[in-house]
Amino acid sequence: MTQRLALGITVGSSNSVAVAAAQDDGGDVVSHPSVLRLAADTPPALGTAPRTTARHADDVLLEGFLARVGDPVDMLAEDGTAHSAADLVAAAVACLMDEISTDAREYGTTVACHPAWWSRHTVEIQRAALDREGLREVTLVPEPAAAVRWLESAHGQLGDGAVIVYDLGASGLTVSVVRTGDHASLLGTPLRTTDIAGAEFDLLTMRYVLANAVLANDFDPFDPAVERELSALRERCRTAKEELSINTATVVLARLNPADTHSGNVRLVRGELEDLLRGPLQTSIDLVRDAVHRAGLDIGDISQVLLTGGGGAIPLVAELISTEFGLPVVAAPEPAHTSALGAAALAADLATASVPVAPPVSTAPTTKELPSVAISALPKDAAPRKPRFSGRQRAAIVGAAAVLIGLLATGTVAIGTGAQPGPNPASTELSSPAHAAEIAATTGPRDPADPNSPVVATDPTTSAANRPKADAGQPGSPAATTVTVVNSQPADPAAPPAAPGAPQPQPAPVPVPVPAPGNYPAPPSPPQAPTLPTGVLKDPIDTVGSTVGTVLRAPGQILGANGG
Repeated sequence: MTQRLALGITVGSSNSVAVAAAQDDGGDVVSHPSVLRLAADTPPALGTAPRTTARHADDVLLEGFLARVGDPVDMLAEDGTAHSAADLVAAAVACLMDEISTDAREYGTTVACHPAWWSRHTVEIQRAALDREGLREVTLVPEPAAAVRWLESAHGQLGDGAVIVYDLGASGLTVSVVRTGDHASLLGTPLRTTDIAGAEFDLLTMRYVLANAVLANDFDPFDPAVERELSALRERCRTAKEELSINTATVVLARLNPADTHSGNVRLVRGELEDLLRGPLQTSIDLVRDAVHRAGLDIGDISQVLLTGGGGAIPLVAELISTEFGLPVVAAPEPAHTSALGAAALAADLATASVPVAPPVSTAPTTKELPSVAISALPKDAAPRKPRFSGRQRAAIVGAAAVLIGLLATGTVAIGTGAQPGPNPASTELSSPAHAAEIAATTGPRDPADPNSPVVATDPTTSAANRPKADAGQPGSPAATTVTVVNSQPADPAAPPAAPGAPQPQPAPVPVPVPAPGNYPAPPSPPQAPTLPTGVLKDPIDTVGSTVGTVLRAPGQILGANGG
């Protein structure tokens, strides 16, 4: 029976690790250097296998691609070919998945870790590269989150709090603050520096070995043979550094000339190595304190410190952190495998999580019955509505309106009213209907010397002596009504202009059309001319074109003249 594996994968700058967690055992761990070997006729391979055949002589080796993910510029290989860094990481993940699975064991749920210092854009680029590689089932998680998951599986469930993840790898140091409990997540932004890195420690160790081995002997660093020996010496110094994490002393072979068989060995003890690394590691304390403050916490809010990465195995790291902060420091037996082990635990959690399955959806067409709506019938014996006016009444109203419009259009009569705000007892008295009749009864005759003079209405109750003087347009003046009678007869151009006070020709009356006889209702009474207040003035109108008119003006303003 085929076993389903929960895989946890970490592609690092120096090494790539895959952990397979099976149901019946603790799982397998596979680790290779993060170097891809590309060949023309074979799939990519992870690791630095020796080139033993002519077929492998033309293989291309690529490394250092993890730090280039997100860079829009592709990496150039030795043969001049360009490769995307994200695609190289995806190829490394695929190589680890293929290597750890066999005929009897195949991978199921897979969780791959990405560095905590990657931006969201970089993670999206890597996600797209995995999809192009056909690895859509791979889940990406940050390395600190996977490391805390290992801490829970190894030391029990963590309560609500915060943990510092101190990841010292080959390319740099990353310090992250992770919240634990039901709402586990990263707090703040992880801080990273490349000044404190495993590669820098290897370089410091190699310089110390060269200073004690070569002494006064000179060598040419540009000699190709010397360059190869220096590269090999640096690798031996890295191994010695890792051995000193367990042992207290080791020996390093310091040989720069391949033909020199008498090159001596250099003995290196842990105390000497710690003196070389104490300065950079002491600087990392400030980075830890800054990361905690950026997360909005104090050192007292931190429960413990988790060391990951290859540099987490150095005893001096745990000593400095514990002495400075007084916190418990935890590390896995292989700190470089911590994230991969936690990723495998997360993959097992995802595999065992129950996913509810939705019921199948029927594709058959369905009909939906609409609700019936009751419509009430109209009453059959409903009486029709009677019109407000009969046809004859409407005709009479229309005719009367036509007559009134004709009078106004010819300019014979122009009626206007102007009212000023404010109460005025005299104006109210003059505008009453009873007083209007009294004024009409006391209307005096026209001036005999001027047959065209207007009729002046005099108020017997008001004399010129006690009548107040009103100025048109001033506030508080009585309301004024003006009736203008316009003569539409053309003026004689040969006639001299009339002197002031001379008699004016009498305007001809305008005939009013009479409706045809019939049984029509009486039209509405025409509007009555409003009463004229006392103080009506007679003003002659200048000749405008061929029309002469006379204006009756009450205290107020003139509303019409010259036919309009």
